[in-house]
Amino acid sequence: MLLMLMIGAPARLHAEQSIDAIIASVDGEPLTMRDLKAFTTAMGIKVPEGDGPESTAMRREALKGLIQSKLMEMELQNFDSQIDDRAIDRYIDKIREKNHVSEDEFKAEVTRNGETWANYRKHVKAELEKMELLEHRVRQKISITPDQIKAYYDAHKDEFTVKQEKFELAQILIAVPANATASQRDAARKKAEALRKQALAGEDFGDLARKNSDDDSASKGGELGIFAPDDILDQVRAAVAKLDAGQISEVVETSHGFHILKVEAHQRAGLIPLSNVREDIRGRLEDDATEDYLKRWMDEELMKGHHVETFL
Repeated sequence: MLLMLMIGAPARLHAEQSIDAIIASVDGEPLTMRDLKAFTTAMGIKVPEGDGPESTAMRREALKGLIQSKLMEMELQNFDSQIDDRAIDRYIDKIREKNHVSEDEFKAEVTRNGETWANYRKHVKAELEKMELLEHRVRQKISITPDQIKAYYDAHKDEFTVKQEKFELAQILIAVPANATASQRDAARKKAEALRKQALAGEDFGDLARKNSDDDSASKGGELGIFAPDDILDQVRAAVAKLDAGQISEVVETSHGFHILKVEAHQRAGLIPLSNVREDIRGRLEDDATEDYLKRWMDEELMKGHHVETFL
């Protein structure tokens, strides 16, 4: 591998330079400022204009990423990718949210950088394919032991201590008018009991809420949000106090009507048992180990056998 860094070479990047200025080459294939602009846009990286120390350092780091991206294309030739349009949309949405811009504003930014929207999506797909390849290849080399998980848990108990009890709830409400007759109240209760049986039998709670609930939350599948015990009605608190995540309450009567509550999550005050967070810790440790391995692999292995020159 040959990596040449030519500080101050004629192709040094300035804001006024041509978009086609050559800033690097990989195995004889030139990379231009246009390529760098497309790459930084796709990755959500904002490189300030000018040639000050900070701007120059950021451009060089972005160029390193672009070179690694090009080298990864060779690795993809024998890899079957599963990236589809939905994955591309989700990735783009995350970039937009990170930069706090609307879809129209983001598309305008892409076109200002000389890219068509179709080409931009192709570039994103290529980047996602590379990420998928790395995930596939690296995860096979990462092994997290039970002892590592226990050691992390013991060293970070503050992270796994709930200071205040919280409920995340969803509901189906069968409303009863204030002037309802006894027969109307009885019919409403029977409807609520029937819906509870359907939910207990495995029917989707959100769908049942959307179709039957008289509460404003019906359009959101009955989702109410997260509450402390003192934030909810006494009757509701009594009904859900001993329930775990995924469980459904008895029918609860209040002045609003008859409620069926589903506990989406129940965080009890105190230290969360290791068994409840084991997989979360495993994921964290795998992510950290993957990041370390990827950095070593990309810095030390990826460029072997390739001729790389940079002029930035």
